[in-house]
Amino acid sequence: MVKMNMNERIKVRITVGDATVEIEALPEQLEEAVSRVVSALGRRQAERGVEERRRVSRCRDILERLIDEGWFSVSRSLSDVVAEIARRGYSYDSTAIAHGLLDLVREERLVREGAPRRYTYRVRQGREPIVGGEVEGRQGDSLGAEAV
Repeated sequence: MVKMNMNERIKVRITVGDATVEIEALPEQLEEAVSRVVSALGRRQAERGVEERRRVSRCRDILERLIDEGWFSVSRSLSDVVAEIARRGYSYDSTAIAHGLLDLVREERLVREGAPRRYTYRVRQGREPIVGGEVEGRQGDSLGAEAV
């Protein structure tokens, strides 16, 4: 049996996630001090986790990740995009995905081709038109049309 002097301070080192904390306290205060530190570090780690999940799981972020991975190197329909996002474990309404795709078209990261309800999306290459079949806001003009 080890006898402790109740006036001696005890040092404890605690690591939670990427944070390490040293506590020095009297024996009767140690349990409460450790509990407070572990609770605070746990909240900090949980807040970081929520931030990370929020950042990664936003529909827009997922669409941008698909672009960065080259998934849009070939034309993809809205249903293709919805299926791929679901395959990766995310659940978004197709309307939310369509809005995200339209934002990326407007920002000139994607090209939208086809007709309403049958659009396909792919990565924009160089200076090509953003929306297939539209030039300077005039629908139906062909890029190869000659000026008269």
